[in-house]
Amino acid sequence: MKIIHYINSISFIITLLLYITLIYGLIAQIFLGSIQVILAIILFAYWRKIKDIDKKHLAVYASLVVLFGLTCLTDILDTDFGIAYLMITPMSIAGYFVFITNQINKTK
Repeated sequence: MKIIHYINSISFIITLLLYITLIYGLIAQIFLGSIQVILAIILFAYWRKIKDIDKKHLAVYASLVVLFGLTCLTDILDTDFGIAYLMITPMSIAGYFVFITNQINKTK
């Protein structure tokens, strides 16, 4: 579990640093999302070993990811705040996943 948290934290920090240049940050955000979804699937494989509160956090994270993916299929990106939505929402969800992996890491 420590490795999962380490990989997640490093990829999140790299993405934040790449936001100095907006375009590289957006590109890195795609990789961060892919990494985090893979890490979440790995955590779901350890479902029985995770505490109940962490299971709830993980379920909320999965719901947020699905909801974000579904909203991207709508025309919300064509609105005035589409770019802000593409930058702020995924990074907020990613920050929440960093929190989740930190909590799981503390309990193990």
